[in-house]
Amino acid sequence: MKTKETLAIKLLKRFYGVQGVLDEYRRNEIYKIGNIGFIVMFYYALISNFIVLLVFSLDNHRHTEDILMWYIIANMIFLIWGICGYVLITTRRRHLLENEVQDIETQKKHLKYLAIRQGIFFGVFTHILNTFMSRGFSDFFSVRAMFGVCFAGAMFGSMMYLFQRMNLKKVQ
Repeated sequence: MKTKETLAIKLLKRFYGVQGVLDEYRRNEIYKIGNIGFIVMFYYALISNFIVLLVFSLDNHRHTEDILMWYIIANMIFLIWGICGYVLITTRRRHLLENEVQDIETQKKHLKYLAIRQGIFFGVFTHILNTFMSRGFSDFFSVRAMFGVCFAGAMFGSMMYLFQRMNLKKVQ
């Protein structure tokens, strides 16, 4: 009997890139990885906020915009390269992303359709956001914007296919 996945499990699988069934071992390992990432991020936030507050008080609020810009850049770098890098490397080392399948050809075909859907969704969503950000919605019917969006969607779809294809493992 197959149980229905909760929203939390669906979000975990989507965030960590787990395909197939999320068994108890994978779930516990994902919880460990997430907890360690949260603890590191929590202490980083405490220390960095203290440092920025100290710099603000010593600077007498003369370079507020510059300090805030460097703070935002440092936070983005830490989150993208630090936390996300840790999650990716750790899930690979613990083999949590491997998807064991019986029929690898059927799974490859399924991944192709999945990657095409992801590429189309990415392209359409990017085009809509770019249109809303342009002045007067002028880029909605632009040939240049359409070509760029199609190229970005194709690249995203192909990269997602390659990433998911690397995670397939055939059961002997």
